[in-house]
Amino acid sequence: MIMPTLWAVTVAAAAAPTVDASPSESSHLGSFIRTLQEHPWTSAILGRPLDLLSPYLRMEYALIGLAFVTMTASLLMPYLINLFVPPSSSADARAEIERAIVTARLDAASKRPNAYPPHCPVRTSKGGDAVVQRYNASLDTYTLTSSGVDVPASDVVATTVADLFIYPIKSCGGIRLTRSHVLGQGLQYDRQWLVVDDKGDFVTQRKYPSMALIQPHLTLFDPSSIRSANAITLTATNGALDPLVVPVLTRGVQRSVRVWKDRLDAIDQGDAAAAWLAKFLGNPTFRLVRLKDAFKRPCDPEFAPDHITGFADGFPILVAAAASLTALEQKLDRPLDILRFRPNIVLAGCPAWADDVYHVFDILGQDGNLRFCNVKPCSRCSVPSVNPATGAKDDEVAGTISLQDVLKAHRNGKQLGFLKGAAHEVFFGSNVVCDNTGVIAVGDVVKVLAVKTA
Repeated sequence: MIMPTLWAVTVAAAAAPTVDASPSESSHLGSFIRTLQEHPWTSAILGRPLDLLSPYLRMEYALIGLAFVTMTASLLMPYLINLFVPPSSSADARAEIERAIVTARLDAASKRPNAYPPHCPVRTSKGGDAVVQRYNASLDTYTLTSSGVDVPASDVVATTVADLFIYPIKSCGGIRLTRSHVLGQGLQYDRQWLVVDDKGDFVTQRKYPSMALIQPHLTLFDPSSIRSANAITLTATNGALDPLVVPVLTRGVQRSVRVWKDRLDAIDQGDAAAAWLAKFLGNPTFRLVRLKDAFKRPCDPEFAPDHITGFADGFPILVAAAASLTALEQKLDRPLDILRFRPNIVLAGCPAWADDVYHVFDILGQDGNLRFCNVKPCSRCSVPSVNPATGAKDDEVAGTISLQDVLKAHRNGKQLGFLKGAAHEVFFGSNVVCDNTGVIAVGDVVKVLAVKTA
């Protein structure tokens, strides 16, 4: 924008009277030059070149020369940039600048006193749900859409971490935690083991719902450290088989395994584990593998560039609101176990489906804040139809409304406006990534930094 503007200014100046100018016309030229020099932008751009040229050329000639140089530069500059600056470098530089701007804005938001920004859904102490219009820092009050009047910030319920879960073996039972390390691949030990068939393809509850009855237990070197688990114990919650302690192998037979379209390097966990799984699930080809320590599986760059995950379907962490489960239970008129949806972090104190619009939020841990970004709503398959207590699909009981029908009626992509081409998918929970590492615990407070408004 600067180069065309400079060209326009110099052309305008050069169009002023030349050698045969009358005193009146010269006066106009002088006035025009002074006006240019008084403006900070044109003075900075034109002042120095004119000072250099004026001892050798009449002012009007100096302006014509400067106009010619400016025009030539404006025509040649795109060619020179393309010639000497790789396009990828320009794109990378722009992306880096944009990331820095976003980070600065979020850092500023993290320092504000209020937990919720405008347009954020909240729950009040009287049980009503509302949306924040604005916050008054001097009075510590929110203006909410439900009332249109200011309410004390203390009347707005804080969002907190209500539950933490990991699922060490993909598609098997979960472990409830009170605190967890958050690492690059997600919560520590989450989905680091995988059941595969003889082709190396992943096996899940979609085809083998009884996998829900396989309950893993971890034996650690030191529960307070972040070192790898020493052993994993396989337990059949229906008592069909005796528990099996499987030492964790970090070296040994390496296998190339597949999770959806991704190929990953994994270490086979031995014949004893394979025999146990084969007997319990009724398939002699099944093996238990663990993600190779050095392997990094990138997330989909369209949604989460520069982030990695383990054997999860696509992203490292799943967040859901406890009130969302309650909303489904009310429509079904029966209780549901949150483990059907296999979340890692369950939030309390917020309205149902609040995670849909929580774009960036901090969890205020005792050892420091961890920043999470909501990168993609979680589309659901048939796994939530599996009862984790029985290991069987119980969604279609005669005379009752099915969970899938409720999700299709109230949580479909077309209705929610989620994701292009996902009109017929159903959604519960949100896939998030964490920008740093640290420890989170049940009871930690959530501070929403940015919300999705479109």
